[in-house]
Amino acid sequence: MGLFDNTLKDNESLFIDENVLDFNYLPKIMKYREEQQKYVAECIKPLFNDRSGRNLLITGKPGIGKTSAVRFVLRELEERDDDISCIYVNCWKENTSFKVVTDICEQINYKWTQTRNINELLKECSKRIKKAVIVLDEIDKLNEKDVLYSLLELIKNKCIFLITNDVNFLVFLDNRIRSRLLAETINFKEYNLNETEGILKQRVELAFANNVWDKNAFNEIVKKCHALKDIRSGLFLIKEAGNIAEAENSKKILLNHSEKSIKKLSDFKIRNSLDFNNDKLTILNLVKENSGKRCTELFKIYQSKGGDKTYKTFKNNILELEKSRSISIKKDVEGILVSYGVLK
Repeated sequence: MGLFDNTLKDNESLFIDENVLDFNYLPKIMKYREEQQKYVAECIKPLFNDRSGRNLLITGKPGIGKTSAVRFVLRELEERDDDISCIYVNCWKENTSFKVVTDICEQINYKWTQTRNINELLKECSKRIKKAVIVLDEIDKLNEKDVLYSLLELIKNKCIFLITNDVNFLVFLDNRIRSRLLAETINFKEYNLNETEGILKQRVELAFANNVWDKNAFNEIVKKCHALKDIRSGLFLIKEAGNIAEAENSKKILLNHSEKSIKKLSDFKIRNSLDFNNDKLTILNLVKENSGKRCTELFKIYQSKGGDKTYKTFKNNILELEKSRSISIKKDVEGILVSYGVLK
């Protein structure tokens, strides 16, 4: 064998379609969520007969297909029926009532939003939307929930789907909204090892040339992805392993490329933690030492150690740490339970 027999030639790539590994890519066939998709579709069906469908709270941990499953159903609905408006809003980006409503206006091609207040825009929406499926993703990141009440009141025939990692979201919702929403709950469970393998294998087959993945290299990423319980981490690792192999001019993606990509993921998480200000790092270390305590208990410990921020600022820092997925929180009727964990 020559010295260069196993190296890539100029303009040669291991990738066929790198876009397949994007988090937002929606495959033609979505594996292992058929039951949930069918349930979502059943909730929509009354709209075909000019009646309101059923509202849903869709819960589950990050990276297990909640958003993708709903988007999959919406794609099929758009292909089947032009009369039903399919509206998707990411409340992490559109985190106020006004932003949500202006986003909806843009999606229904109503352009005159700059000179109108929110009530005027909502009235315009109600005139133009006869039947709709409205998806509010990351609904727990929405600062004001009153827009929910308005949508429930003003849109005649609709389904409203709320997607969140917070299984207790409805508990803290205003009673007048909850009583009108009457949402059923569907919880997405984590993918098991075989399902994780099947999903990543599907993406590999679409993204890469044939036979470029060493079996051990692929299995190593499957194991890591399953341990992290987040398909997005697996997509990141697959893409990075491919990039590392190409950078080394290799025709195959080998075990050491997967191992390097896994280390890169760990380094990325460490770098993220170093971006925190001193107060957030103090709170992060506090949570590490007192994992499982409530936010109010942690604040008392924080004060006893000389912390000088108000409870509101302390709580906001806790929520920011949760957003970065350095810690996890759980809300219940007694408050906020805080625990330490990365990509958990």
